[in-house]
Amino acid sequence: MADRTRLNRMKISSDRLPLVVGYTTVAAMLPYLAIKTAWLLGSDVGVNDPGLMQTTPFVVANLITAGMEVTGAALALTLVHRWGRRVPAWLVLFPMWVASGLLAPVMIAAPLGFLAESLAGGAAAGGTESGDAPIAGLQGWVYAVVYGGFILQGAGLAVAFGLHLRARWGGIVRGPVGSHPQGATHGVQVMSTVAVGGLTALVVAVRLYWAGGGEAGLPAASDAGRSLTQQVVDASSAALALAGLLGLVVLVSRRPRELPAWAPVTAVWVGAGSMCCSGAYQLVVLLAPGSPFDASGGGGFGLLLAAQTIAGLLAAVTGAFHLAEAYPERR
Repeated sequence: MADRTRLNRMKISSDRLPLVVGYTTVAAMLPYLAIKTAWLLGSDVGVNDPGLMQTTPFVVANLITAGMEVTGAALALTLVHRWGRRVPAWLVLFPMWVASGLLAPVMIAAPLGFLAESLAGGAAAGGTESGDAPIAGLQGWVYAVVYGGFILQGAGLAVAFGLHLRARWGGIVRGPVGSHPQGATHGVQVMSTVAVGGLTALVVAVRLYWAGGGEAGLPAASDAGRSLTQQVVDASSAALALAGLLGLVVLVSRRPRELPAWAPVTAVWVGAGSMCCSGAYQLVVLLAPGSPFDASGGGGFGLLLAAQTIAGLLAAVTGAFHLAEAYPERR
């Protein structure tokens, strides 16, 4: 009887864990949503430059990011409730891939950027109006709230997604990379991987150049003095892009054959998502009417973002075809 009671308590605890993770993740999103809502309603809370958030580029960006945050909250709840396992797979996987792509660079760059600024004796990311901030004109506490929330959201969604995968599919990818034969589209996957490699090499080279302090190709609004945080963002973007490419090469080539398949799948998932989703978001902001990243210096930056977005999308599609052929029972 005692053993049965203990087992029942353990089962209840395991059933509650996803709910705790999901609602904690949603709670971490509320401060960000509150700030975005205030800005969209015309408030200047946290803004040193009155009217900044009423300009077209920031209105567009705030509408997009607020919508994504609401979607993220809905996704978190879907992942942790039993009814979420009946939701069509693509309605879970696609928004989770987008969330991974948008949050992964932030989760890496925010703490490293803060550390770099601290060691260099500068202000914490974004606390000045000097142009060194990622967005000049915002007060320092905004960055602490926003990026701290992003880190918590990313961690929460990752845990909730892992619990969802285990409960719904028992783990999508099992076995080593070389345990499955080549599929019908293998030749196309090879050609696609070569194309991704070329685009990614360009993206990585330029991002590392900017991370090292180079300014050629940067928009006029950015090249007048970049912070260490912005350089760390470029370095993390390059690292994620390279990880996605390497993961794709491993999957398509099936080498090394004994490597657990989940490792390159994760690399492609996060790396391709980072390239495509972060690149697409920045491209939308770049093209918004009245954007500070205008034709006076934003053309080259826009071309890089386009290449980055295409590379990420192509890598994701190639990886999806590979998984569909390697694990047909998981469709």
